[in-house]
Amino acid sequence: MKKIFNILLLAVFTLSVFTACEKDDDSNPVLKEPITFSLNLPPYAANNIYDLKNAKTVELTCSQPDYGFPAATTYSVQVALNSEFTEKTEESEANYTELTTTYSTAKMDVVASELNTAIIELWTAQNEGADFPTTPISVFIRLKATITDSDRGVCISNVIELPKVLGNASTDKLEAPQTMFLVGSMLDTEWTIWKPMVQVSGLDGQFWRLIYFTAGDEFKFGTKEKEYIGSDDTRLTITDKAESGVIGTNSGNITVKNAGWYVVFIKAAVKGSDYTFTMTFYPGEVYLFGATNGGTWDYNDTWKFTAPDNKDGSFVSPAMTASGEARICVKTDVDWWRTEFTLCNGEIFYRENNPVNDSWGKDVGPEYSIQGAAGKTIQLNFTAGTGELK
Repeated sequence: MKKIFNILLLAVFTLSVFTACEKDDDSNPVLKEPITFSLNLPPYAANNIYDLKNAKTVELTCSQPDYGFPAATTYSVQVALNSEFTEKTEESEANYTELTTTYSTAKMDVVASELNTAIIELWTAQNEGADFPTTPISVFIRLKATITDSDRGVCISNVIELPKVLGNASTDKLEAPQTMFLVGSMLDTEWTIWKPMVQVSGLDGQFWRLIYFTAGDEFKFGTKEKEYIGSDDTRLTITDKAESGVIGTNSGNITVKNAGWYVVFIKAAVKGSDYTFTMTFYPGEVYLFGATNGGTWDYNDTWKFTAPDNKDGSFVSPAMTASGEARICVKTDVDWWRTEFTLCNGEIFYRENNPVNDSWGKDVGPEYSIQGAAGKTIQLNFTAGTGELK
């Protein structure tokens, strides 16, 4: 009798489980697979000239595809010189280009230089030997949408025409910038000081600078003075490896939430007719290398300088253990010697692209060589740009 009761109880329990599952299925959203969605024609598109040489972005907006529920969506921009988009076949290539940059919102600031490169390449492929027009041309755009991080929900928007797009077919090759500057409240409250950054030795278009930020300091940068590049620039990516709390603001300023010494490292890469910028924040760490520490040539915390807690204080090295030439650098992800510096006549002198192989004294000049000895320390004031052996 007890067995019969248990069997009946199991049956009731199983039935309740299936009933619960059925109700759960009824409440789950069902994915729709839309065929298309709406890409909006920009206001004044018929009369507006899109000058891709001087513009940074071209704004596009769309409605999200109807997936039956809100879903994170990735949008790709497809560009053609004809309203009829044709796919690749065994006999011919597709007549459109899909831009590399993707977007995660229904409002997209399409990178103008990337759009320009695509148009030039399409024109060249379809008009062999013909010069690219110096007057505006018609460009056709559509979007491809997919549910983010999946292969579901793929659909294509309608096609819109931008009838007046002025491309730039200049054959002048853009070179990596030779200079980079910082400007902001960490330097002066009026933003009048443009502080040059230090070239990374042997790596074109890469720069660094060790700076003290108070909490809430804001700044921008530029490849030249008075070129204000900020967090609202679509060419810029910021990475924080220092827990600095670096963020962008609505004003486009780059804000540092947490006070401290940080290495600001900027890499400018050529992409088509423009640059992309990668900014990385590293902890402000300075190290002693070489003979005066007994021959250590890596980032050993035994030989890390003590950092001051304000912008006017000095970094102080550990006491040296031996005589010889002192080698100094800041810590980043590149080789130590690429961010090396020394002292010359009491001032910090950065290696940049100076040819230092065996030693500063041999390769650059004896006045650039710090000759240390056991018990000596090096003190560095990065705000003043000065230092001394004590």
